[in-house]
Amino acid sequence: MRSEPSSYNFHDRALTQTLHGTLLRYFCEAFDGITGQHLADCQFGFAPSPLGEPTFFIVAGSYDDIECLSRDIDSLLDKAADIMPGIRKLALCCQPADPQPRSNPGFLCGRVFSVPQIELDTDSE
Repeated sequence: MRSEPSSYNFHDRALTQTLHGTLLRYFCEAFDGITGQHLADCQFGFAPSPLGEPTFFIVAGSYDDIECLSRDIDSLLDKAADIMPGIRKLALCCQPADPQPRSNPGFLCGRVFSVPQIELDTDSE
């Protein structure tokens, strides 16, 4: 039995990566000051939560960075809701303290926040 080729090809992947890169750049550029500085040092990703909810991950360098970003959480959540429809959670994470940091850690620590959902006015009277 022959497996069918995936309809997701290299060009789709390249387009998705470009879209995500542009989206993340736009997200980060919305913040200045200390929040913008912390975001510039973060890594980002998208993945489902254990319950399947689309989640936007901000992976900071340390737990102290998470604490600093948490001070501006309302703005982070509002911007995520504004430019990332469908994202239900925002996770501020970091690798746990380890004498030898790994590029592919087995787990992260952090905080997870619910992203407010913007109601679209579908009534056209």
